[in-house]
This record gives sequence, structure tokens and C-alpha cells, in this order.
Amino acid sequence: MPFPLPVLVLGAHLILVADNVPKLDVEPSCKAAAADGGAEYKSTFADCMSDENSARAAVAKEWSTFKASDVRECLYETQSDGTPSYVELQECLELARDAAKDENPSGPKL
Repeated sequence: MPFPLPVLVLGAHLILVADNVPKLDVEPSCKAAAADGGAEYKSTFADCMSDENSARAAVAKEWSTFKASDVRECLYETQSDGTPSYVELQECLELARDAAKDENPSGPKL
């Protein structure tokens, strides 16, 4: 018996999330951060965008190494407040990966 169409669509969406770094609109959060900088708005905004672009590149480089469940959780966390951030996403994914390593060390057991 074939799967119902909604299940196939949902499954396809999860595969896309796991295979590709999503496009996050980080400009609003950088604009908000820069607004607090007053006269330094342009340099603060540029620095923020540079940080976001660097974080996206780092996440993209390691994207296939992250667990799908961690990706889903971290994407939810970074987007839940309406100010998505690659810097937050990178930190969340790295913390999740490090926590998993601590729980399952691959070294010899004494």
C-alpha cells in the first residue's frame, strides 16, 4: 500500500533540511544589533553580516556531519524568536555534537 501524499511531502522536506544548509534571513537581526551601535551603525552591521557569513560557511562545511535530529532542534531554536542566526545555529550544532561525544566517548573504557 503506497504512502499517503502528505507523508511523502513531509519526508521530502526532512531530506532537504538534512542535505542543504537553509537560507536564513539574518539582516533584520544584524540591523537590530547595529541600531544599538549608534554612530557606528555601518561598521557594526557589516561586522555582524561578516560574522553571519563566516558562520554559514563553517556550518556548510560540516553540514553532513551533524545529526538530523540536532539540525531540526537547532533550526527550530534559532528561528523561534524571529531573529534567525547562523552564528546561533553553528553554536547549537557544535554544542550538540560535543555533548554527544561526551555521552559516547570512543576511547578505551577503563
